[in-house]
Amino acid sequence: MKSIMFFLPFIFAVITSCTKQSVSVTSNEPVPATVNKTVLLQLVNDARKKGCNCGNTYYAPAPALTWNDQLEKAAYLHASDMYQKKYFSHTGSDGSGSGERISAVGYSWKFYGENIAAGYQTEKGVISGWLSSPGHCANIMNKNFRQMGVARAGDYWTQDFGSR
Repeated sequence: MKSIMFFLPFIFAVITSCTKQSVSVTSNEPVPATVNKTVLLQLVNDARKKGCNCGNTYYAPAPALTWNDQLEKAAYLHASDMYQKKYFSHTGSDGSGSGERISAVGYSWKFYGENIAAGYQTEKGVISGWLSSPGHCANIMNKNFRQMGVARAGDYWTQDFGSR
């Protein structure tokens, strides 16, 4: 009996250290400044103001987007996850989709969208890359979106869009 009592603290420590903890995301936690928001908004809104050919589809001018810190936070969390775990996907390493991640930071959306990229070093480069890709360009030009947030971790980028 003494030997069992001796090992109980160790068994308890192992069991509790391996328990999966739920992670809560609060929208008031600060996001590190990883991008130049002014440049990103200018580049995106310039394209939206002029209208744009996204592949074979022309998108008429669209209203300007505004920056949203909650969307930036969702973008940062996803870019960081991809960077730290070295994968590239709209599906998070925990199986989450972009709508789930956007909701998790407290953004109540009516419409949402997401662009991801890797390998770019500048805001101008990543926006140019997205505008050269028909699907990403269509997100940038989508008239349903009113707000955006962008973040990067290393050379992994995420751009989240939304409207309420």
